[in-house]
Parts: sequence; structure tokens; C-alpha cells
Amino acid sequence: MRRNYSCPHCHGVLNPNVKIILRADHESHRGLMLFSPQPGNYDCIIPEGFKLKKKSMVRFLCPLCGKDLTSRRDRTMAEIQNATGPGHEGTVVFSRIYGHHATYFITDEEVKSYGEHIDEDTVNFWGLGHGDGGR
Repeated sequence: MRRNYSCPHCHGVLNPNVKIILRADHESHRGLMLFSPQPGNYDCIIPEGFKLKKKSMVRFLCPLCGKDLTSRRDRTMAEIQNATGPGHEGTVVFSRIYGHHATYFITDEEVKSYGEHIDEDTVNFWGLGHGDGGR
């Protein structure tokens, strides 16, 4: 089952091939980062010279329209859209903090959590989906 990821602003496809492509900004560094589309896989390709330390806050933007992907509900998280087929759409919320592995797939029916740091988060998903939210 292929997951398709898209920008919540322009709806452009963020994974045209095997990786999710996002623009990243941190301090004076700017570049494209490639992420695995597999939930819970935190392997990432970072441009050479893009300096990040644990707990660095990264700003993610759509590489197509340039809009900021920072969540309005929690500024330490970013949001993109995901679909596995018609009627199977949702939101992916993931940490903007380098080394903080926490990702949430939110649909109308459920929230699925991935990563070793999910128990540390106090994210309130109420209202993200049309369901009742929660973990």
C-alpha cells in the first residue's frame, strides 16, 4: 500500500518517488531533506554542511509553495497530509526537534503513534480529525 504525502497548503505531492522531500531551515542553513515514508523509520538524508545538534529546532517548509508546515496546535511539531487511497486521508504530525522521534498519523477514526519519544509528548490532537482524537 503506497502512502502519498502532500502539502496541506498547496496539496502538492511531497513524495514523488521513494522519499518525502521537505525544505528545512535552521539558523543560517537551508536545504532539502529526504525522509522515509515508512511510519517509525527516522532515517533521513541531510545536506552536507547542514549542521544540526540534538534538540535543534528545524523549520520545515513545503518545497513547492514555500509555506511553513509548523503545526498551529503545537509549535514543536510540523504537519503534512497523507493518503493511502480514496477515503483514507489524514494528517501526519511529526516533531521539529532533531533527534526527537515522535510521529502521529491522524485520521477520522484513530491516532497511531510512532517513535520512542511519544510518551514524552503532551500534544492535544483534539480537533485534528473529525473523531475524538487522543492516543
